[in-house]
Amino acid sequence: MDLARIDRLLLLQPRWMGDVLLCTPAIREARCAFPNARIDFATERAGGEVLRKNPYLDEVLVDEKSWASRMALILRVARGEYDAVVDFRSTGSTVQLTAASRASIRVGIRGRGPRNLAYTRLVDRLDLHTYAARHKLDMLGALGVPVREVTDLSLDLPIGDAARKRSERVWREQGLEGERVVAISPASREPFKQWGAEKWAVAADGVAAEGARILLTHGPGERDQAGAVADRMRVRPVWEYGPTTIEELGALLERCEMWAGNDGGAKHIAAAAGIPTLTVIRWQIGPVWTDAAAPAPQLYIDRPPPGGCDLRCPRCPHIGCLGAVQPDEVVDRLRTALLKA
Repeated sequence: MDLARIDRLLLLQPRWMGDVLLCTPAIREARCAFPNARIDFATERAGGEVLRKNPYLDEVLVDEKSWASRMALILRVARGEYDAVVDFRSTGSTVQLTAASRASIRVGIRGRGPRNLAYTRLVDRLDLHTYAARHKLDMLGALGVPVREVTDLSLDLPIGDAARKRSERVWREQGLEGERVVAISPASREPFKQWGAEKWAVAADGVAAEGARILLTHGPGERDQAGAVADRMRVRPVWEYGPTTIEELGALLERCEMWAGNDGGAKHIAAAAGIPTLTVIRWQIGPVWTDAAAPAPQLYIDRPPPGGCDLRCPRCPHIGCLGAVQPDEVVDRLRTALLKA
């Protein structure tokens, strides 16, 4: 395919924040492949915050999840005169936008039923052995982009001066200057991703015993979970420093020695900040959310559930795989990583 044929490109990934961050290697490569094209990205509010300063996009189109906002976005896409659309999510809402674009090239993920008809080119679904950012990047191959030559899967989250000044203030006010700080993100709005407050408290105390200060982080609606961990810890953590934006969280994390936590967006922010990560994650999905070739090691711990696994996590009644991970395993891995740092 002649790449010069694409003058206007639309990329789609409405949610979640971490998934949008995982699109940034593909965004970067799209700009490299189409240096003079207009490249827009349609997403929801959290994704818009992630991409607000992305230097490779012309515009971020944000769906505020109201009827009026949705209709305005559909109309905007319909009038966008896009030559190509790459739908990284390929579900009902994005199928609708893809169809509305009337682009001559429409790339999506092969699914079931009539939604496949919205696309002119289909790619296989993500498997359990492929890093999600790699899969999103590979979707550009359907446009003729030589993606197999690309090895840089680093995530882009530009951090500005204001966010760094906020992190400096937190460090100063909390007495963290000159300390080794480990960030722990023990919260998740999804019950099937939660390792548990008691276990995170034990693990955090174990890391603190190695001489590290503990910085607890949480997102909107997760404060009570972080507080439950703080209440159970023997060592006082740093956690009441006020709400942060995604960019401000990135500025805090880039000051830390490493990050540990549940599977979720905070892990990908830590990866974008360039620090080592350790995720307590559900059985078998670690490779999907982990860049094994990252310069700063990205590690995960998973264990097989005693009762077997059908990979239907949201409907799992016990999440036995997370229950099988013990705090001493997490402490041992963090201790080893700190010794190498």
